[in-house]
Amino acid sequence: MKQNLSFLQIIISEYKAIFSNKLVIMVVIIGSLVYGLLYPMPYLNDIVTKQRLVVIDEDKSELSKRLIFLTSTTPQIALLDEVDSLQTAQNLIERFEADGVLLIPKGFESNAKKGVGSVVSYMGNASYFLIYGAIVEGVHNAINALSEELRKKREPTLRSSEIIKLESIPLYNVNLGYANYALAAVLVFVLHQTSIAGSGILSAYQNRIRKEKWQKSHNSKDSKDSSAKSNTDFTIDCYAKSSINPSLEFKEYFEIAPIWKLLLGRILAFMGIYSVLFLIYFGVLFPTLGINIHSSPSDFWCFSLPFMACCVACGVALGSFFSDESIPTQVIFVSSMPLVFIMGFIWPSELLPSFLRELSYLIPAFHGIRGLMSLNQMGAEFASVMWHLYAFFAIGGFCFLLAFVVLSYRRRRYI
Repeated sequence: MKQNLSFLQIIISEYKAIFSNKLVIMVVIIGSLVYGLLYPMPYLNDIVTKQRLVVIDEDKSELSKRLIFLTSTTPQIALLDEVDSLQTAQNLIERFEADGVLLIPKGFESNAKKGVGSVVSYMGNASYFLIYGAIVEGVHNAINALSEELRKKREPTLRSSEIIKLESIPLYNVNLGYANYALAAVLVFVLHQTSIAGSGILSAYQNRIRKEKWQKSHNSKDSKDSSAKSNTDFTIDCYAKSSINPSLEFKEYFEIAPIWKLLLGRILAFMGIYSVLFLIYFGVLFPTLGINIHSSPSDFWCFSLPFMACCVACGVALGSFFSDESIPTQVIFVSSMPLVFIMGFIWPSELLPSFLRELSYLIPAFHGIRGLMSLNQMGAEFASVMWHLYAFFAIGGFCFLLAFVVLSYRRRRYI
């Protein structure tokens, strides 16, 4: 290969290296598309409705039957049946044949007529907090409706006993579903992980190729020196044959290109691929899943491109330390679950230990998720996400310099 490579030739060589490496293709393209398509499927119907409820009616009165009817008409609840004991209801819940049980105590109607409060109990599996919350909301709405009916019967001329009313307005997630709550952030995290893994794999793979060629070259020299002690003529003949070994003389583009150009070309090459993936995610998947998109195209790309560059720079820096392309994948795989929980969308960052919050500031995904959710889900101004943009330049610049130093050392060592 020519010693003087233009920047365009380096980028073309990078694309050839990317698309000829099966592991990179598997992680970057197939992995991103498969995760993007399969992960949202369980959450397509992300509004919790019609949860299965059984009833224990100990009062057997007209009022208790009215409460059961009102409960069954709420959109959150599908009434299964009446059972005669808590043990029977518990068995149904344990077998996942029911989601909760409503207990109406004895004396419910008589206490209501006397103006004495009765305690209506709901029991359910709070491990599924969305299901539990949905049934609680349905029962609560039914009890409020029944209370209003009783109030009107007692005082039909009274318009309302409420001086102050509460109106709940869910901002940024109108339907209170999972898609806008966490799915949008998870998909951004997927792009973050695959970009770091893919660029890290390519860097580690090229380190391995360089190291293996250096080892073969030194093994050839060692065998030549050892044979020279026993037979000089034979050595000269062997050397003449081995010196023209094309596998040792051929130089790959990553061995001769200036390192800064190589790093810049790799970042731009992966950015080109991830620009297409971002278009698929944000232009196709997000509208299909009903995820809010409020940012303008200019704001979106001004934020997303530095995010991509930062992720790829981190991946190149990670891969520069290894000569085994499987290690970056393992690092990403092992770190994925802990990183998800410190990103701030599954569990609020403010409730995390301070050292974990500070650690999250060093991860591009934290800034990418916060910034893109602010722009897309909340319709924030671009000025409000500028500090995340500065973080990309700081983290990406550090990783670029780190990769430059490590690769320079490796090139000097395996020359």
